[in-house]
Amino acid sequence: MSSALQILADHEALSLVEKNKRKDQSQKRPRVHQKIQSYFKNMLDGDISPILRLKINRSLCNFSCAHCCEEPYMTRDLKKRTGMPDPRPQMSLDDYKELSRQADDYGLFRFVLTGGEALIDKNLDKLIEVLDPMKHLIILDTNGWTFDDEKAKWFAGLGGYKAQISLDSFIEAEHDQFRSKKGSYKRVMRALEASKKADLELLISTCIIKDRVFTQEFEDLCSFCKEGDIPLYVTLAKPVGTMREQDTWVCTKKDVDQLKYLEDKYNVFTHMTPSYGQPGRCITVKGINTVNHDGEIIPCPYMDLSIGNVTKEPLFEILERGMMNSWLGPYRDECIIGEHKDFIQFHNQSVHDYLDISPLLPVPYEHGFGRTKTISK
Repeated sequence: MSSALQILADHEALSLVEKNKRKDQSQKRPRVHQKIQSYFKNMLDGDISPILRLKINRSLCNFSCAHCCEEPYMTRDLKKRTGMPDPRPQMSLDDYKELSRQADDYGLFRFVLTGGEALIDKNLDKLIEVLDPMKHLIILDTNGWTFDDEKAKWFAGLGGYKAQISLDSFIEAEHDQFRSKKGSYKRVMRALEASKKADLELLISTCIIKDRVFTQEFEDLCSFCKEGDIPLYVTLAKPVGTMREQDTWVCTKKDVDQLKYLEDKYNVFTHMTPSYGQPGRCITVKGINTVNHDGEIIPCPYMDLSIGNVTKEPLFEILERGMMNSWLGPYRDECIIGEHKDFIQFHNQSVHDYLDISPLLPVPYEHGFGRTKTISK
């Protein structure tokens, strides 16, 4: 079947729930619906529409998780290493407003608010306002600690679209230990119910380390999500952040194959899961880009190398540069930061070398991706 016919077939096969969601968006957020339709129409011609994942408030967090890839960006970690806070200016509300405008012009329609813990940011309501929830779907990434009924209604009232809540074990004691926060499991369960009451779209995100996919605990979590009609978004442990030295946690092909099997059985997906005519492919540039608090754009949530700074040059130029990079632009069936040994070596060596020069991540373009090959359009 040709790609065009495959996309048509996949659209016809959309579940009734998904069709109703899209119809709802056409009524609630006409501009969002317009951009979604335009993207699906033009993606065969090479159009991309990645999520922009905003790391706000200097990645401030109220947790200290064992698997955190954000720890090296946090002020608390920088103070441990250097005795000084991060000297770089944060993006202002005006900067975020301009980013929203450029994203809208480019046809992007999704912002994820994250940290650290986004709900700690005292200016979160103002940030959501300048991002414009009528033009973009605003998704909250949270550990659930403060996300009760009142907070969920507050977020929905601001125009929030979805809550993405982290749950890293269906066994209460294991989750609390992994998150280094006693009581966090119960808070997650409360947050799930609060999200439903506020009529927010909802998903659970969970991180798997090696062999977890074969446990009864993980199967129980999958069953819980299926019974509750909650999508389960799975991230695979990567050798970055606090896990840069935890090689024994990194997933293998055996884990990935088991996860693919479970995708057919449960409501489980990863960033590599095929959907609506798009094959499962590495998300670099094309799927998710992280915007650091200082404006540096990182082409994958699990990398520490920048492709440019949106406060210094247009978003369009940065994304185009990323698509022309030999590592990032080509469509790949593998997750390069999780599976490609040559790339992992290049990435971690670039980080190691740059940290000898500066304690501040991400690695600027000229010290990382700028030293690799480009490809022609």
